[in-house]
Parts: sequence; C-alpha cells; structure tokens
Amino acid sequence: ITNIITGVAAAHADHLPLLVITGQTLMLFSGLGALQESAPYETFPDNIDALGLMKHCTKYNTLISHPDQLEKKIASSLITALRPLRGPAHVSITPDILRTSIPEDRPISYPDLHRLLNCPSSFIDTPVIEQLWEEVYNILKKDRKIVLHIGHECAGATQEIITFAELTGSLIVTSLRGKSWINPYHPLARGIFGVFGHKSARRALTDESVELILSVGTSLGQWATGAWDQALLNQKLVHIHHSNTYFLRSPMACLHVCGTIKTIFHELNKRIDKIRPRHTIALQKGTFPPPQIEVQAPARYRDASSPLKPQYLVRKLIEHFPTETRFIIDNGNCLVWAFHYFFTQYPDNFRTLMGQPSTGCSPGFAVGTAMGASNTPVVCLIGDGSFLMYGMDIAVAVAEKLPIIFVILNDRSFGMIKHRHRQTKDKHTGLDFAFPPTNFSLMAESVGAKGYIIRKAEDLELNYHKIYTHQGPTVLDVYIDTEEPPPLGIF
Repeated sequence: ITNIITGVAAAHADHLPLLVITGQTLMLFSGLGALQESAPYETFPDNIDALGLMKHCTKYNTLISHPDQLEKKIASSLITALRPLRGPAHVSITPDILRTSIPEDRPISYPDLHRLLNCPSSFIDTPVIEQLWEEVYNILKKDRKIVLHIGHECAGATQEIITFAELTGSLIVTSLRGKSWINPYHPLARGIFGVFGHKSARRALTDESVELILSVGTSLGQWATGAWDQALLNQKLVHIHHSNTYFLRSPMACLHVCGTIKTIFHELNKRIDKIRPRHTIALQKGTFPPPQIEVQAPARYRDASSPLKPQYLVRKLIEHFPTETRFIIDNGNCLVWAFHYFFTQYPDNFRTLMGQPSTGCSPGFAVGTAMGASNTPVVCLIGDGSFLMYGMDIAVAVAEKLPIIFVILNDRSFGMIKHRHRQTKDKHTGLDFAFPPTNFSLMAESVGAKGYIIRKAEDLELNYHKIYTHQGPTVLDVYIDTEEPPPLGIF
C-alpha cells in the first residue's frame, strides 16, 4: 500500500475513477504483529494503518471484515468513484473473506448496478441558467465579447462548447488540463492561459471589448489561473462547474452556475439558435504552431541543428505517428515543452497528470493506456532523470508486448530544476544537477526492448511504422540541447 499511495493521490487530485483493493491480515491475528499487518484497530510502532494512510486521498475508504459486507461495500465504492466529481475508492479485504465459500445459486445482490453506473445523468439549476442566458443575451445585443476559459472537467462537452463559441464568436483559452478538450487548430482557439502558456491566451482575456469570461470546469487553482492572475479572476467571471465545491475559490465572480457542463451549453445553444443562424467554422491546416496561437521561439520548430532542439523533436513526433496515437507526458522539463509546443488535431489523445503529479509517473501511465487501447501506439515523453526513477515499467511492456515508444529527453540533468534556478538565482547555488551519461538504449535492450540513440536530426528519420506496429516497446534516447531554455514563465 505504501507503493501505490502516490498513484492514488494523483488519481484523487485529477478526479480519476480508481478502485484500490488492498490486502489485510486475518482478523484472528489482528494486533499480534502479523506480517504486513495493516489493521486500524491496534496501534503499535511497527503497524501500518492502511485506512489511515488512504483517508486523505480517497473518496471512499473501508475495511471489509465480513462476507455479508462485500457486495454492499464494493457497490458503494464503485458508485462513489464514478460520481461526477470522480476519484479513487479503497477497500481493504481480509483473507477471511477470500476463503469464504459462497453457494453457486446465491443471487447477485445488485444485478442492475452495471446499468446504474452507466446510465447517463445530468442536472441543471434552471433559475441560474436563465440568469446566465440574460447576461449572454445582453452582451450579444451590445455586440460585446465573451471569452471561454476551458478546464479539466469539460470532458464530454467539447462539441457543445465549440458550438457556443461559434454562435457567439467567443475566443477560447484553456487551462493546462483543459488543453485536451479543445482543438488548437480551431480559429477561435488562443492556447493555454497561465503557467507554460501562450501570450495570445492572456491577450484574449484582457481585450477591452470582453465583457464576460466563462470559466468552465476549472478548479481555479494556482496553475489554472496563472497564479491567481486578475486577468481571469475579476468581476467579469462566471464560474461554471458540476461541483459547487470550487465556487469557494471564486467569490469575485458575478455568477456561479452549478450543473452538468454539457447540458448547460446545450441549453444556451438552444436559446442562441433562436436569434442567430448556426454555421460551422472550418479548422485550419496543421501548421506549427497554429497561426493564431503565439509561442516562444517558433523558428525552433524548423531548426534541425545539433544538438536537437526539443521543439523540433515535438514537431517530428506529431508528424511521424498516426492520429490515433496516445501521447503520455511525464512531469518535469518534458511537461513544459509539450504544453507549450505540442499541437495536434486530436487533442484528447494528449494525456498527463497535473493535480498531484509525481516525477516518473508516465511509464506506468503508458502501460495502463496501452493495455486499455489495444493495438494503438502509445508515445511516452519523459526526461532522463524521471526515467531513472521509475523506468523499469518497460519490463512490463515487454512482457505484455505493448507498442509503447518511450521518448527520453536526455539532457544529462534535472533540466526543469536547473533552468528554474537559472531564472530565479543571481548566483550559483552550489548545486550540480548534472549526472553521468546513461545509455538508455542498452537499458532497453537488457530487458528485451528495442533501443535507438538519437543525436541529430538525421537520426530521427526511422521506420516509424515498423516501430509502432512492433509487438513490444521501443526506447528513443534523444540527446537534446541542454542550454535551450524551456518556457517556464507565467504568460
């Protein structure tokens, strides 16, 4: 349980439904110091309280100590994990339960649970929707502007949000995690607001003609708000979320709207349809970057010099892999490069953990994704320091024959820390972030994976079709320019 708790905390922060089942000692031995005893009933210096450890990073947390509790508590854990504000549920099961015989003819207690869990549900605060519609209508009548700020909880509502933007001419900016729900090649998209973001996004929010900012499905934490930037958090704000928990962070807003995000925008669109004709705006072609999004040093996309520029690598990865590829991004320097420079027509294939990310989380994340998306290429973008922490998940990918491509940004250092210290310190701190070069290609081959060393642009011209159709993982050990500064600021 101490091995898994970091992942559970990450799932809790990112609202990912997770059922965590942990073991327990026999109830007969509780309190006697049994091997790996984790019962909460006795307190000893060498006892680990499993439920205590999980208390603050799960939405449901229980011990199952009797056979008659099993179905009820498993049902409760699934219902809790899959509620709108989703998250992990933990059940600790004693061997007493696992050794209990159940009659074969005993009926299932909750035969409709599967249907109940998969039944679509929505709710809406009708009086508040009418108030929001009045605000929107008055702005449209005055020919003023609305800006949409899209967050992590907008999954499943993309089409309704895009339709609203097109009907009203609203520009769209996203939080870091909201990046996965908006196609950056839509002409109304302006990129990420805040940390690692784009100047075009902040410019959209601060335009003098903007009268209303709809912040949708956002937690309004530090990263989502650019460290609580007043460009977003002001009296023009309307905070829309399916959980009123986060309204505590937006007391400056002119309106709080609680409800299912997809339903809210469906209702708004129905009203706008009555006063404005509907038309679809064509997507742009896949240039780097999208012409309406301002990135730092855009010429680096085409800079094929050695050592390799991370921007050039990001562009080549998008070009070489098919559209269905899932891109899993680790924490650290690669996170910065990916958020700022990664643009694709299929943004929902861009995956990362942002609520409570741990360095080195992406190899396990990639393995899980590859097992869930059968025969689909998965690209895991990770730094060399991060890979040295948890990279041996690659052995699981070998055993399961998973087509994962581990792209290691090798700068022989903890690059994000190094560059951040350079930004904030006038003098050398005495910390040496470099470490001896590691041959990740040989590491890959040692466990049965394929490995390539990439030092220059020509080395990137590989047979990618052969790589991503190979029944097993591949490591690309990419030596990047250690002196290329990542866009670490808040924009």
